[in-house]
Amino acid sequence: MKTLFPNAKESLAAGVVLLSNIYSSLGKHEEAKTFRSNQIEQLGVKVKVGLSWTEIKGHIVQLKAHDHSHPQSTEIYAKIDRLKSKAIENGFIFDSSWMTRSLNENETIESALCGHSELLVIALNLIQEPAPKFIQVVKNLRVCGH
Repeated sequence: MKTLFPNAKESLAAGVVLLSNIYSSLGKHEEAKTFRSNQIEQLGVKVKVGLSWTEIKGHIVQLKAHDHSHPQSTEIYAKIDRLKSKAIENGFIFDSSWMTRSLNENETIESALCGHSELLVIALNLIQEPAPKFIQVVKNLRVCGH
């Protein structure tokens, strides 16, 4: 791909991320990390941070994964914890195949997946008074399927 499209560095970076995620989905997290960092360094580009946007009371809010910058972050994470507990209570099992990296110390599959930006903006909407009738989430990258 680099030979065929030497000037398409941004697109090639997206392909590198996709391929490293495939390695991770097979449980090859170290191989994925090494491949990704080496290829991105060779391309000389920065990988885009995954972001989600939503509208809250006429204002656009942007969050990234595991974001605690929002003034309501305590309530956001409390809502996620309640939703997670209810889901598990009803038989939901978190799918580790959506993990694209190895877990950090003191981290679980649930905590890693429940910190994704799309879930954060959904929880932010759900804690609003009055609750919105419509929730729209806009992403700049892929959406997790868990």
